[in-house]
Amino acid sequence: DFLPLDKESKAALKVLQRELGLFSALKIGLHLKKREQQGEPFHHLPDPGNKKEALSRKQIGPAILLYQELKKKHSQKEALRITQEVIIQRTLVFLRKTIGPIQREKIARMTRGEREGWVQKTGDQFFNAKMEWKEINEDKIEFDVTACLFPALCARTGVPELAPAFCKGDAVFFGTVEPDVVFQ
Repeated sequence: DFLPLDKESKAALKVLQRELGLFSALKIGLHLKKREQQGEPFHHLPDPGNKKEALSRKQIGPAILLYQELKKKHSQKEALRITQEVIIQRTLVFLRKTIGPIQREKIARMTRGEREGWVQKTGDQFFNAKMEWKEINEDKIEFDVTACLFPALCARTGVPELAPAFCKGDAVFFGTVEPDVVFQ
């Protein structure tokens, strides 16, 4: 804990340490921070069109940079595997913080208005996604993600193959950490 890192960054560093060793993990981390301070990986793009895109860039930028960096010394397949594991671990930390444990009993006791407010507040934290709410009641909350900024940002930075890794992090959380939640 000698580095002032947030929990998501600590989770990423643990994966990199396991995969690459501590020295290489720290070296990559410092290099990525420098590239990020220089505006990468989005320096060649116009400024974000809105706050949601700016926040989405901030969220996925480190993963894009990591993947680009890993491809310099590893095969694309290996770089994608390591980056995906980092994304999954960061996503688990993010979703635990953002959603927390889903407490079915608490949700069931909420009034319809309270439940809809909780769902809206929770959904608003996912600035990268546009959600269409299908059903909100004491037994079921169902929604479709109808748009996500991550695939377009990955494509615009030349790494479209990285986009599915972000969904995999969600899939691990919903259905594993939260076993009563179905993720399709």
